[in-house]
Amino acid sequence: MATNILLVNQKGGVGKTTFADEIAWGLERRGHKVGFGNLDPQGGANHEKGLLDNEDAVNVIDTPGFLSDDTAEYAKNADIAIIPVQPGTLGLKPMKRTIKVITEANPDLSFAIIVNNFAGNQTVDRQFLELLEADDLPVLGTVPTAAAFKQGAALGKPVYEIAKNGKAAQAIENILNELEEVL
Repeated sequence: MATNILLVNQKGGVGKTTFADEIAWGLERRGHKVGFGNLDPQGGANHEKGLLDNEDAVNVIDTPGFLSDDTAEYAKNADIAIIPVQPGTLGLKPMKRTIKVITEANPDLSFAIIVNNFAGNQTVDRQFLELLEADDLPVLGTVPTAAAFKQGAALGKPVYEIAKNGKAAQAIENILNELEEVL
């Protein structure tokens, strides 16, 4: 069976689709066989592949920005869940509800958080990260706000090809390094 990576958060607009695309592109670039499942009815992903069954394959699955009965079903079939969140109190409750739903559905599910639009020079952002760490919530990485994401989405290209040496590309590379350790 393939390894299934689920991008999930009940809150929309946190970067699920962007990260699903970026992770799929990055794993492909690194030589992995990658399938893609686009379950988000908004359909904004650049990838439109189907899922793979190969033992050595990785499926990246983008989910809708809301919780439903289907969310638990998605989690049951996932090996890893990635929960993008933006710093601030508005994202905490939806993130925690998402974690509750997916871990109740699949107690063996590994999950980690990506803090999107992170600005290390902002006190609120640093405090948000400290709060996650104090709650022993695993943080896969932080990703800065970057125009390269918008440019990449518009051109159907990864941020790595838009600004290879930029902060956004480096953040994605760090996330990919962490992911590859558990694949």
